[in-house]
Amino acid sequence: MSTLGKVLLVINLLASAAFVYLATQDWAKGRQVIEAAGLRQVLLLRGLPLGERPDDLQTADLPADATAEVPFRVEMGGGRPTETVSPGVLKAYFAAGGGATTEATAPVVLTTNAPVANQLAEVRRVWGLIRGKATEVDGAAKAQVAGFFLRLQPETLDERVQVLGLIARGDGNAVLDRLQAKFDQVLNAPAAPDLAALGSADDDPAARLAKAAEVRGKTAKDGAERQARLAQLLVNLDPDPGWQKRVVLVVGIRQYVAALAAQAARFREMAARVERLTADDQARFADEYAQLRGLAIQQTQTVRDTAEVRARLDEQVRKDQEFVTQRQTQIVELRDQLTRVKADVDALLARQKVTEDALFAVQREVGQTLEQLYQLQEDLAKVERDRYGAVKK
Repeated sequence: MSTLGKVLLVINLLASAAFVYLATQDWAKGRQVIEAAGLRQVLLLRGLPLGERPDDLQTADLPADATAEVPFRVEMGGGRPTETVSPGVLKAYFAAGGGATTEATAPVVLTTNAPVANQLAEVRRVWGLIRGKATEVDGAAKAQVAGFFLRLQPETLDERVQVLGLIARGDGNAVLDRLQAKFDQVLNAPAAPDLAALGSADDDPAARLAKAAEVRGKTAKDGAERQARLAQLLVNLDPDPGWQKRVVLVVGIRQYVAALAAQAARFREMAARVERLTADDQARFADEYAQLRGLAIQQTQTVRDTAEVRARLDEQVRKDQEFVTQRQTQIVELRDQLTRVKADVDALLARQKVTEDALFAVQREVGQTLEQLYQLQEDLAKVERDRYGAVKK
């Protein structure tokens, strides 16, 4: 072979290699695009990985390096799992969810298009935002912050009544503790219940049931219940449309729809119980109303009779008061007459005393005159005896 032929052969070999390389790159790129599209469909259907493996990211922070690989195990078609994913794929996946809406009324904006690598990382991110906001305030303000995210979480009517009561009383610490218990049910790994905490068989059955409910509420019994509780927790945190879109991206459509259906069933049961309680209250109200109506009629008649008696007594009091006034006037007149009579008597007594004094003086003069007369008679008798002697009788 000539030199020119050898050169052309080498050029052809190099060109073939270049074509093979470019074809391989196009195939790999196309495969990555197809896999990324398939992964987005799987994630939208099933949701992100739960994030319970030791090598999973425990926070919402992704590596800053765009070429880094994030642990991300997802079962794909054909039973072949995806072990890692790039931050760019997650960013593109969450970009479809958009950001916070302008109509958001929550005290803490949870909605964002920032990506997370698993569902538990999203739960930790949300709990960090809520707890951080709640610890900034106290009392009624804390109750309002925590209560906003707790108000749709209750699973029974009794629990909802308790939660609304705590919010109304402004017991911020109690409301935040109840909300934290909801997050702990998801963040704590599933574990077998502590049967020793239920007490002995001799204890009160109602107390044992209460303890059993408390033990069951601390953690999920298995992974399926944990995922269901996680979806229920995130779905019922905030009804904002933007947040609901993000929840769909995190938990997947299947878990999202199941959580909505389960909560809708709980709300229907609550509404049915409220209707039953309302009917019972209405029946009791009708009975009590009939009793109270009869009692009111009876007491009204009693009041009327009492009013008539009071009117008669008032009239009698008025007449007696007129009689008293008349008698008081007569007493005043009698007192005036008595005063005048007393004055007249005093004047008569004074004149009588003067007259008596004058009479006494006359009587004394008469007595003195008689005494003088008797003395003169004795003197005359003595003179006659002395002059004429004894006089014969």
